[in-house]
Amino acid sequence: MPIENHGITRLNTRSLYLHAGSEEDVAVSGNAVLSRLRHGEPQLSDSLVQRVHAHLDRVLHSAHFDGSTRSREFLRYVVEEVLAGRAVYLKQAAIAVEVFGRKPDFDAVIDPIVRVQAGRLRRSLERYYLLSGDLDSIRIELPKGSYAPMFVDTVDARPPSVTAPEAARDWPTVVVLPLVVHSARDQGAAAQVVDEITAELCRHGIVRVLRVTDAVGQHPTNPARFELHGIARDTAGGPLFTARLMDSHTGQQVWADEFHTQNRPERWSANASDIGRVIAARIGAEHGVIARLLAGEHAARSFQPVESFTAIARCQHFLFSRQITALLPAVESLQQLTSRAPEVELAWTSLARLYLMNHSFELSSMFTPVEMAIGCANQSVLLEPASARTRCLMATALLVKGELGAASRELELAMRFNSDSLAYREVIGWLTALTGDWDQGVSLMLSAMDRNPYCQPCVSHGLWADAMRRRDFDAAHAAALDYRDPNFFWRELMLTSSLGHLGRTEDAHASAAELLRAKPQFVHRGRRLIGHYIKSDDLRATIFEGLGKAGVHIN
Repeated sequence: MPIENHGITRLNTRSLYLHAGSEEDVAVSGNAVLSRLRHGEPQLSDSLVQRVHAHLDRVLHSAHFDGSTRSREFLRYVVEEVLAGRAVYLKQAAIAVEVFGRKPDFDAVIDPIVRVQAGRLRRSLERYYLLSGDLDSIRIELPKGSYAPMFVDTVDARPPSVTAPEAARDWPTVVVLPLVVHSARDQGAAAQVVDEITAELCRHGIVRVLRVTDAVGQHPTNPARFELHGIARDTAGGPLFTARLMDSHTGQQVWADEFHTQNRPERWSANASDIGRVIAARIGAEHGVIARLLAGEHAARSFQPVESFTAIARCQHFLFSRQITALLPAVESLQQLTSRAPEVELAWTSLARLYLMNHSFELSSMFTPVEMAIGCANQSVLLEPASARTRCLMATALLVKGELGAASRELELAMRFNSDSLAYREVIGWLTALTGDWDQGVSLMLSAMDRNPYCQPCVSHGLWADAMRRRDFDAAHAAALDYRDPNFFWRELMLTSSLGHLGRTEDAHASAAELLRAKPQFVHRGRRLIGHYIKSDDLRATIFEGLGKAGVHIN
């Protein structure tokens, strides 16, 4: 079943609608009842008319309202007609004559200008309210099927505010305990590991972090869910660090690993700082142990809606499961959370990511233009301007939109604010390459892979794109095989094109069949889908060439 259009956060059932284009009472909750506006009878109070006029002027003069001159004239005309009590006369013919200069014999069947412009105006209004963060008490909406605007009184509609502690009450928290040190000479390195773990967990922003001294004062009914324990053992080549994550709810150990500082060819090793960063990524990143555990738990108990983290967990469940049926519930939960607790940056980030994925992968019929993702990402950046996560998300949305210069500036800020961090370093490299700086991007990706064995799959996508660009198809095929994220169709696309270039006809045809099973409309939509992320004309041509050799001929 297609997912319905839920492209923008809607006000809840407490909304007080001042609808001037209907003869019926508007149903509202509580004791609020509005009188009807009968034919031509102005029922709006002078104060309300003044508020709407003032708000209309703010909208029309805002840089966030992207309507054309005609759209602005359209909006002003229909608003003024409603305020004058003439909503009943807002028909296509009248608007066509008064706004668009059509003749009195206008035929809406032959000339659909009013209907088309009304759709554009609705999108411009939605974009304005999404990007501007307008906190005025009036909101103008143009309902589908009507040309009479609706004025929403957002004072009565606004849900009760949620304080930060309330929003965070159910948020997963991890206590980072001091490492047990077997040798006094390892004391400094052990402290450095703990410092980096706590700092890097904060950069990822998925879990709340407490040091053991902070945890002493916890309320007994709200203890931290997770505890990170560790040991520093002295060896001939330097300290060996062991870390384990305990779940205090179950008493189970949910993750453990050991990390070496001594450089040996057969195993990964690093200095104490990078070991702390890698441990943080393993347990606390968006794809880490805690996120996966909680996403599975919330899915198993049907995502109880009373908890703020439920919305985040629903998003994580979709990202891990790739089940299209999980997309709409995740979007709706995040829309509710951003409305109820707009100070939660991760909610805006998650919502932007889902909007962007739905747009760039064409997952459903839900209306999520890239501008909506940019609007939510903008809220994230405003809340956490120094976060690599928010800057990378904004850069990704700008890349998809084709604004490569703006995307590059976001990536520069992400690196400047997080120069020593491993959090999202591989993502910064991936995006840097795709925005056109291939040398710097590939260098960052390779550096991230060398320092962090738990890099996100986008590294393989970036290295594949670079190898295809250089026409090194063996390297491209190897990178495609390493791309562990199914991501709906990209892995099959990468394999098919590289195998086509390598002349491995049988394997290429088998991979092509998998691609078309994953995306049945790919032959019709492939140019657009690839173009969302691959902006180089030459690289796109190389990809299409390989697909053609594999039997996938894109229209």
